[in-house]
Amino acid sequence: MDTIQKTVASLPHAPGVYQFYDCDGTILYVGKARDLFKRVSSYFASPSQLSEKTRQLVSHIRSIRIHTVATEFEALLLEAKYIRAYEPKYNMIAKDDKSPIYIRIPKNEVLPRVSLSRKPKNTDASDKYYFGPYASKKTALFIIRTLRHSIPFCQQKVRNGKPCFYTHLGLCSPCPSVIQKMPEEKQKKELTHLYRQHIQRLRWILSGQSKKTILSLQKDMQKEASRNNFEKAALLRNQIQALISTLNTSYDPFLFEEIDKLEKAPDEQVAQLRRILEPHFPSISSLHRIECYDMSTLQGSASVGSMVVLIDGIPYTNEYRKFQIRSTSALSDTKMMEEVVKRRLLHEEWPLPDLIVVDGGKAQVAEISALLVSLRKNIPVIGLAKRFEQILMKVNTTFATITIPLSSPALQLLQHIRDEAHRFAVSYHRQLRKRAFAP
Repeated sequence: MDTIQKTVASLPHAPGVYQFYDCDGTILYVGKARDLFKRVSSYFASPSQLSEKTRQLVSHIRSIRIHTVATEFEALLLEAKYIRAYEPKYNMIAKDDKSPIYIRIPKNEVLPRVSLSRKPKNTDASDKYYFGPYASKKTALFIIRTLRHSIPFCQQKVRNGKPCFYTHLGLCSPCPSVIQKMPEEKQKKELTHLYRQHIQRLRWILSGQSKKTILSLQKDMQKEASRNNFEKAALLRNQIQALISTLNTSYDPFLFEEIDKLEKAPDEQVAQLRRILEPHFPSISSLHRIECYDMSTLQGSASVGSMVVLIDGIPYTNEYRKFQIRSTSALSDTKMMEEVVKRRLLHEEWPLPDLIVVDGGKAQVAEISALLVSLRKNIPVIGLAKRFEQILMKVNTTFATITIPLSSPALQLLQHIRDEAHRFAVSYHRQLRKRAFAP
């Protein structure tokens, strides 16, 4: 252990990936860090604060290796590459019961479509057309959405000659759907080459070769400038700047460096949220059950509401409920939410929540607070306003607003349940609309 402590003490304050090995030289765990010294030190500083699984991991560590990189974003990509290559035991323990998430770029398509895949078919660690695995779908989506601002690409399934949605935002250019239906072969060939060039650069970035991508873009920019194609040169310059900005951004810790899944992140989130709310709701003694509500509608049609539940900070899908609005379609979102919460509270066989979270601001909080008073239910209500991610509440006759850091575990918990309620509501809304238009 003395050797381990010396290794830890010598680690740099730099982004990178760390690997833990056992006495046989087998990799036990791979992790990423924005600061290698701080992250790796946390495993050995206070063992009593670690979960049982993490203590087991630490007891088997005999050596540590690190790989420093220039930026946090590159650490995120490199971690996925190593996990896929070595499948460390404790990374496998940490993952949930779903298959790993990969970013897939097909091998045999002329104009490849970028997508997410949970179960790569006929692939192994040497396959260069699957990138990952990533800790969660959220992480993989974050990578895709971030990189397309630098390297435009397409995710559209149906290619009927119409440009995809992202084309209008400048994030898919040229669009394969348009290319495939082009009658002019020369232009079609040129744009196909350009799109495939984008895909090649995307593969380089996902493989940890960001520098190679930047050099390639710079070379093309200089070429276009020498030909007086200043508009194309400017476009390439913007892509280079966007990519450099992406690589050098300091990301929120809970987005870039997710809390180790071996630890009990939900406990910390719930505990901090309770501490934040206690001064305003002194009666809060527990946040064992949290319910969140959201609405989904399209000009008053197929209006629905959703209720999602966290038990001790963990989604409890068996308790999720969906509601089809029964009242007139002319109702506002706040009135529809009132209907949903009222119908939920009439189910006396369902356990009452310790906290109700609504997606919205003062209007929604006021409406549900008034409803609870009328039903003589003493349940705290808070709203999470999307614009500034602030917590809103009504205490007696006045409103209070709490702004907490974006990196706060409590805010992460609220964002998670809010986003889950939104996803569940939109999914049900789409289901009803699809049913309405079915022949």
